[in-house]
Amino acid sequence: MSFFSGLLKQLRPGSGPAKKSKNLSAASSDEVDHWNEIERRGRAGERLFWLNHPRVAHHYYRKGLVDGLPWREWVVHEWGGPAEIALELGCGNGVALAETLRAGVARTGVGQDLDESRFLPGDAAKGQSIHFLAGDVNEIELEKNKYDLIYALQSFHHFDAYDHIMEQVNGALTDRGYFVLDEFVGPPRFQWTDLQLSITSQLLGLMPRHLRMYAHGIEKRAEGRSTPEQVIAVCPSEAIRPDEMTSAFHRHFEAVHDKKLGGTIQHLLYSGIVHNFPDHNEQIDHMIDCVDGIETTLIEQGTLTSDFALLIGRKRKGS
Repeated sequence: MSFFSGLLKQLRPGSGPAKKSKNLSAASSDEVDHWNEIERRGRAGERLFWLNHPRVAHHYYRKGLVDGLPWREWVVHEWGGPAEIALELGCGNGVALAETLRAGVARTGVGQDLDESRFLPGDAAKGQSIHFLAGDVNEIELEKNKYDLIYALQSFHHFDAYDHIMEQVNGALTDRGYFVLDEFVGPPRFQWTDLQLSITSQLLGLMPRHLRMYAHGIEKRAEGRSTPEQVIAVCPSEAIRPDEMTSAFHRHFEAVHDKKLGGTIQHLLYSGIVHNFPDHNEQIDHMIDCVDGIETTLIEQGTLTSDFALLIGRKRKGS
């Protein structure tokens, strides 16, 4: 079973779609419903994705430390204080934007996503200076020299117009500003390589059976590879061309950091079964540590590429 066929089986109707803009196309409306449902289930405590496990997430974010600090703390340290205004592209429900402000990274936050139904209810952002904009980030037009910080967290790979967006970001950053991407940069439309699938199958074979059971009772013995059409059917904007993101970033920005975060195997391995792994269990933590070590070694020696990256850049001089 592939990641996306598994996700299709997992998803079920929620309490009904939120009210959406009448200007959305049918495809965009379906996509808004899809992500609203996933976020609803996440708020209910379900673990749907590999980074939902704290031990797995620990390794991921450890690799993204900049001078020993999480990137948000690092930018504040570099500035000597908070940003005046930050913009999150593809902000989803706005939780990460609210956390950015609560952490003292920025005084004011702006978030843009496809539709108003994606955003937090007003009381969830109470006491914080947060503004939401509804619109397609692919068509974004930004005011020049306005933002100290522009960032995207696992959303930029849903966009297609990399050059246009990055040109807008470059112009919108202040002279001290940073552009940060914490992103999937792997195969388009999740077309995993044969090597990824082979290693994933071998590691699954080493796991106890009870850890490999999908929620609907089927045993996971391998990760499949959905066709591009199957991926599009679940989410039309999913991973259109993420493998081009890093090169586009380096074309448009002065790169400050480019960190490999892994996920090339773990993204596939834990898909659909991460809910089986208890927290703070010595044996489980040891197994997760070993899997992360194997993946890291294969990436460092060049056998695998890293499917996730942390990219931090500044506007090019003279732009």
